[in-house]
Amino acid sequence: MDSPLRERPTNIRWVIFGLASFASLLTYLHRYAWSTVLPFVKRDYGLTDTQIGELNSAFYFSYGFGQFPGGLLGDLCGPRIVIPVAAVLWSLAMVSPVFAGKYWELFAGRLAFGGTQAPCYPNLGKITKSWFPLRIRTSLQGVVASFSGRAGGALAPFLIGTILMAGLGLTWQQSLFTLASLGVIFAIVFWIIFRNRPNEHSGCNESEQQVIESDAVVQQGGKPGINWSFPNIVNLGIFMTASFCSTFADNFFVFYMPQFLMETKGFSVGQMGIYAGLPIWGGAIGGLCGGILNDQLMRRVGSRWARRLVASGGKIMAAMLIAGSLQFDDGRLVMVVLACCKFFSDMSQPTWWGTVTDIGGPAAGTVFGIVNTVGAVGAITAGYAMGWVLDVYSWNWLFGLVGGMYLLTALFWGLVNCQRRLVT
Repeated sequence: MDSPLRERPTNIRWVIFGLASFASLLTYLHRYAWSTVLPFVKRDYGLTDTQIGELNSAFYFSYGFGQFPGGLLGDLCGPRIVIPVAAVLWSLAMVSPVFAGKYWELFAGRLAFGGTQAPCYPNLGKITKSWFPLRIRTSLQGVVASFSGRAGGALAPFLIGTILMAGLGLTWQQSLFTLASLGVIFAIVFWIIFRNRPNEHSGCNESEQQVIESDAVVQQGGKPGINWSFPNIVNLGIFMTASFCSTFADNFFVFYMPQFLMETKGFSVGQMGIYAGLPIWGGAIGGLCGGILNDQLMRRVGSRWARRLVASGGKIMAAMLIAGSLQFDDGRLVMVVLACCKFFSDMSQPTWWGTVTDIGGPAAGTVFGIVNTVGAVGAITAGYAMGWVLDVYSWNWLFGLVGGMYLLTALFWGLVNCQRRLVT
């Protein structure tokens, strides 16, 4: 008689993958909604570029320093509780600019939005680790973290600028409310469908659980210990420095594309909605390709060199392309070149996720929070620095600053050893 373990595996893991991908998309859709309405917020509130930079830094301040608590909360409570609660809260915080009357109220709203979004990605990292085998995990992390997230960011200017504002005639305030409603709907659906582990889900049979655990490393009992040897500390420090520089540079694409097109290229809100998302689409495709390329190279040269080649090589190409974009006056061509720039830059995103899980092992959620906090410090610094550069110098100086940070990122990525595990 056949063993029940030989029954055909169910496919609940792919439903979970869909939920994780949509969570990533929604996170970035809501995050980039701010940059899309920013030219109108700047106009209505009479803000300077330095003040805009301060508001951008406010988001990353609470977002960055919420990473560690968010990851720890996920380790303790599980993503099933943390993600839907966070989605409702950040959706409410997203519409706070509608009710703000003063600058400090805008600032407080940005702090609230960053803090409530902070738990999402550490918990998405836990989902990919719990629900998928190691041999395909980096590719799937590329889809979740890079393609889905960047796709959400790319959709934001099109949905708000071209569809809701130019097409349907909504105000920027009404557009924010429309997108925020999606967060509440998602939270309900996620809570109903998701479970923290495969063996907790009634639709996941034992055969599917065996597929998920087929190449898992068996962990010993007890809490994992962290090896704080000097080489491990240096390696983690290099990794955190690369994250700092990369996130600093990426701040440019998160917040400044709509403003750049409307202020320097004379684009209408409808045109801006079409073209402002092109660099983010480039990043989405780059993240997807980077995850696949990483998995392929790991089979040939090992994880250490595969992650270095993908990350450093991509950042060098990004630096060259952002410098090249200054040669064009046509805003449409500039966006095409920047799309290529973001393609190569974001090839490193799944590599980043993979390195966190390599180094962190069973404490990946906590390590994710630590490293991403340092990366967010880079974005906080970038908010002030980029706003100041625009007020004092020009857009060309800002482009040069971003290119230089990409080169620094490439340098530090080339020194990271993902095989040096912190957790024993």
